[in-house]
Amino acid sequence: MTVEEVMGKVFKMDRRMLTDQTERAAIEQWDSMGHLQLITELEEHFGVKIAIGDAMEMGSVGKVKEVLRRYGVIG
Repeated sequence: MTVEEVMGKVFKMDRRMLTDQTERAAIEQWDSMGHLQLITELEEHFGVKIAIGDAMEMGSVGKVKEVLRRYGVIG
């Protein structure tokens, strides 16, 4: 499953609508609760524990990928 697929599942939207430039403000469901759900789903799917500072940095699809690259779970 890709980052976009995980995000599409969490936010109940078509993953094809998500690009690296898609920001949190552009997705209505990406509120504080949605963000917690996203972090939980990313941790479960990719088998990592995301630090609070890193989670706070995740404000766009591109930033989510950047953090997951630092964790070594995506290329």
